[in-house]
Amino acid sequence: MRPILFGSVGGALRTAIALLTVAVVVTTIAVAQAAAPAAPKAAPSAQQPKVELLDPVYDFGSVLEGKPVSHTFKVRNGGGADLVIDHVQTTCGCTVAEPSRKRLKPGEQAEIAATFDTHYQKGHRQRVITLFSNDPRTPAATMTLQGDVKVEVDASPEEIAFNKIRQGTEQTRELALTYVGKGKDFKIEKISNSSPHIKVTQAARKDGKPGAMLTVTMLKSMPAGPFDDTIDIATNHQSVQVHVFGRIVGDLTLDPAQVSFGIVPHGQGATRILRLTNAAAGAVQITEISSTNQSVAAKVDSVTPGKEYKITVELRKGTPDGELRGALSIKTDNPRQPSLSVPFYGVVGSFKG
Repeated sequence: MRPILFGSVGGALRTAIALLTVAVVVTTIAVAQAAAPAAPKAAPSAQQPKVELLDPVYDFGSVLEGKPVSHTFKVRNGGGADLVIDHVQTTCGCTVAEPSRKRLKPGEQAEIAATFDTHYQKGHRQRVITLFSNDPRTPAATMTLQGDVKVEVDASPEEIAFNKIRQGTEQTRELALTYVGKGKDFKIEKISNSSPHIKVTQAARKDGKPGAMLTVTMLKSMPAGPFDDTIDIATNHQSVQVHVFGRIVGDLTLDPAQVSFGIVPHGQGATRILRLTNAAAGAVQITEISSTNQSVAAKVDSVTPGKEYKITVELRKGTPDGELRGALSIKTDNPRQPSLSVPFYGVVGSFKG
């Protein structure tokens, strides 16, 4: 029987106690580190430029439409190195002058003059001016012009649409003109527009309010196709413009209304199909078809005599690389639509936009 070594047991016990103590210490340190707040990040270097806009938002309150709004913004270099202004840009309807100086030493200021054109504006409006500089934290700083634009003469509706009207049809729309100014001598001095197929007449408002009622008539003579016109109303206070637009549908319709060849590989050709449909009571003949580009040709086949035609449009093989544009001209014996134009476009070879 081997003797029990009490010394060995005691050594093992002391070793176990020591390991346990180390584990407790390590765990305590880890918990303490996890609970400790993160060290603050280093502050940006003082030796950097810094854009400071002294008045970044200018509210001009209320102005009458047509009156320009001007304001001079001020920018300061609040950093410790030279601030270099690269350029300034603004949103549509606003112009901005060059900064009074483009390099600012620490503490120096520059002025930026901006003007907002309120013509044809109405309601709350906002224009943004952006300053680009070498400030690493704010490379694009914004300034804002904002306020309300009021009108003395209000047109309702602001635009008039005649959408997909059959050719030979006369249609009318009403336009209410209201004077909201403070004067009592309002009158319309002149009404004008470009198209001879649009007629405008005026009458007094039935509700007794200052202003007028206008009747806008699209005459039967309006040719087939899209149209766009502007009614200019000059008054003794403020002028008003009303946009008039629409599309007149004739007896003859093309589907599609234009031809896209897309991107055609080098040396290859392409074919597209159009259909011309006649909705008139009588028959219509296609008398001639031609192209403005010799690389594109077209031929006509009758599907239903006098009523429907198939038009095959061919892009010839070997067409030189590059952008392709042109139009087909289709002549007919229809007196109201003696000709139709079909635009075509595409790219031959690789696209180099």
